[in-house]
Amino acid sequence: MTLAAERMIRPRIFYHNGWHPEPPHAVGWPHEEATIQTPDGHTLQGWLFKASQPGAPTLLFMHGTSYNASDMWATEERAAAFNEFLTGIRANFFLFDYRGYGRHNGEATEDGTYVDASAALAWLHQRPDIDPARIFFYGFSMGTGVATGLAMREKSAGLILRAPFTSVRAMAITRHPWMASLFAFTPWLPLTNYDTLRRIRRIDRPLLVMHGDRDTTVPDYMGRQVFDAAPEPKVFVSFPDTGHSDLATGLVVSAITEFVDSVLSGARI
Repeated sequence: MTLAAERMIRPRIFYHNGWHPEPPHAVGWPHEEATIQTPDGHTLQGWLFKASQPGAPTLLFMHGTSYNASDMWATEERAAAFNEFLTGIRANFFLFDYRGYGRHNGEATEDGTYVDASAALAWLHQRPDIDPARIFFYGFSMGTGVATGLAMREKSAGLILRAPFTSVRAMAITRHPWMASLFAFTPWLPLTNYDTLRRIRRIDRPLLVMHGDRDTTVPDYMGRQVFDAAPEPKVFVSFPDTGHSDLATGLVVSAITEFVDSVLSGARI
């Protein structure tokens, strides 16, 4: 039963759109391609977009399941929105693809995404132009589970979650209520769970949670549950009339910059 349930759930968690091999020149921003080596033998691709300000903070971004890094510049609209985002946040921005995503072979797994995120962080740590004390973990959708898991293992200045879910188990029951009966007799399922609600209680750093109030993919009550369970200091930002995948660049930039500036200045958030 365990393997059958996992075979049913995992493909619904790890999937993505097509990879666009063109480098991100369309974004119109200084960038550098990264080659990331994981300790278990995977070679991952990442992209570092440098801020113009010396000593700028850094956002380590973990994308959602139906995305890959190249989605940021896959269309003219997305490239323009990403340029606007980079201009507004005044921070270095580092994104990468997990194993099984983008151009990478291999099978994505929950544990694998944590290993991949740790390797991406290690790549940042070896750079003399990046201050480890000013790195923030930033996750979107499934990436919020990766970012929270990474925060359990590694230090950062803060944790930023956009559209977080409480767990894969809770998401499965929300979408398919009949699965509540299955899980009632199999409390260990699903094996791939990203149990953010449990982990967030142990987070020891400033937290920003952002959620669109019209999110039909991850309901906003899950974001509020994650927020309510987290210790202080923390801040919740609701995006009005915003769904899960809406670009909402101005809203995101404002929320992130206010949070990062407050954390780094030592002000209350």
